[in-house]
Amino acid sequence: MDKRDLDLSVIVVVYNQAESLKLILRSLLAQDFSGSYEIIVTDDGSSLDVFRVYCTEIKQNQISTKYVWQPDHQFRAAAARNNGIRISRGRIILFLDGDLVPALDTLRKHVEAHTLPKMIVAGNRKWHGEFRNTNYLPNGSIDEVINFLEEFSADEKSRHREEVERKRRKEWSASPYPWRACFSSNLSVEWSSDIYFDENFVGWGPEDWEFSCRLCTKHGYILVYRDNITTYHLETPSAVGNIFRTWTHEKIVMYMKNTFYFFNKCHGLPMEEVFFGFPRFILDPISNRWQVVPRPAPDSYDIKELVEKARRWLIGHGGK
Repeated sequence: MDKRDLDLSVIVVVYNQAESLKLILRSLLAQDFSGSYEIIVTDDGSSLDVFRVYCTEIKQNQISTKYVWQPDHQFRAAAARNNGIRISRGRIILFLDGDLVPALDTLRKHVEAHTLPKMIVAGNRKWHGEFRNTNYLPNGSIDEVINFLEEFSADEKSRHREEVERKRRKEWSASPYPWRACFSSNLSVEWSSDIYFDENFVGWGPEDWEFSCRLCTKHGYILVYRDNITTYHLETPSAVGNIFRTWTHEKIVMYMKNTFYFFNKCHGLPMEEVFFGFPRFILDPISNRWQVVPRPAPDSYDIKELVEKARRWLIGHGGK
């Protein structure tokens, strides 16, 4: 029988994000949450520096902490999260990414939000741009750091990204397709045997949408978005997995394969809801490599044609 003797397990997925992990752990050890919880750092193949940070930051603390590592074989966040789930003891599981520093009330608000069985609670993230080191942060307590991040004036691009993301997630959570509001960072769910990620997803996205879609459509979960449950997004440039920002052919191909896998697994979803990113992909006729371009006007393409073109290319190059 599975042992669930803690109120909450916080699973932090990290990949070479040593500097932001310092702040994450300090914040998690200073939460205003009065319940019982544990911290699990699950590593997707980082260098030894991340483990050193973990060992330093959790020294002499009173909160149960664990560290689990897997080899670096591409982006395997689904497998990394499952590593954490398997050794967790919490009745509620909270997922954080290695670039998200939680506010000091994040744990409490997540637990308080679970007022009914079978809820998925998605919190907000405040974008603060690239994070290369802690030099620009206050040298005092984690309270001072969090206050600084709350008042920090982010660049215009980050502010716009946050505003658009928040608006869309509110719309998605109230739509027939609430899974689109589910990002696997700052996300909590009550533990059950249904709580696992599909490890067939290798490469960035959309393993979190498959997770939410499966729970909502097959197991009767309800997804709610709470923009007052805050994390601060401090992006480590070398750890960015988003293919719309890294723009590499190999990662685009993995994303395409993942998207087709998701679409084929979750039957009945509208094509435009799943393949919405494909209009930004073009195939260079000379190099035969995929590239990312700005989103074209909605009336300038046929999504079915774009999806079929990508499907044929993948079949011709060993895809499915």
